[in-house]
Amino acid sequence: MGPYGTPPSTGAHADRPDDPSRQPPYAPPAGGPSYPSEGPPQSGLSYPSGQPYQAAPPGGAYSGGPGYPGGTPYPAYPGDDRSRQQGGGLGTAALVLGIVSLFLLVVCGLGALTAIVGLILGIAAVVKNSNRGRAWVGIALSVLTLIIAVVVLSWFYSKVGDCLNLPPEFQQRCIQEKFGGQFTP
Repeated sequence: MGPYGTPPSTGAHADRPDDPSRQPPYAPPAGGPSYPSEGPPQSGLSYPSGQPYQAAPPGGAYSGGPGYPGGTPYPAYPGDDRSRQQGGGLGTAALVLGIVSLFLLVVCGLGALTAIVGLILGIAAVVKNSNRGRAWVGIALSVLTLIIAVVVLSWFYSKVGDCLNLPPEFQQRCIQEKFGGQFTP
């Protein structure tokens, strides 16, 4: 039986020792260079170029760095600049506060406070060049919230302003008449 489970070759090339079908699998080609087996370097052995074998440096480290033979690793991808993203939370915080301030203004009237904080954080993010797009949207939402708050407060004061000059016992009745409803304290 020949290598790889094939029948032995017969014919014109059966008597030749360099016939590939007569060699064991994974054997070096006949007439080619022979290499030493794995293991510690032996004295008197050399590479095919004639240079002697050398042992690995102590600790297994090569000139390329600890644990890796060769040169330095590939440089980072040009678009992967992590230093640019530091401080990016300011722009995101300004955007979130701008959105939340609109909601809080409608729900409980505290949106003006979060809008002021969002405006300050948005300006700081633009100055630091950190997530400028989000910062500008946060600034716009915060300014919109403050404008809405000023309009609502000025409308409310124009309706209720006259009632505030009355004595306390008549203020509630005046406010009820202005808004056309019954309010109980």
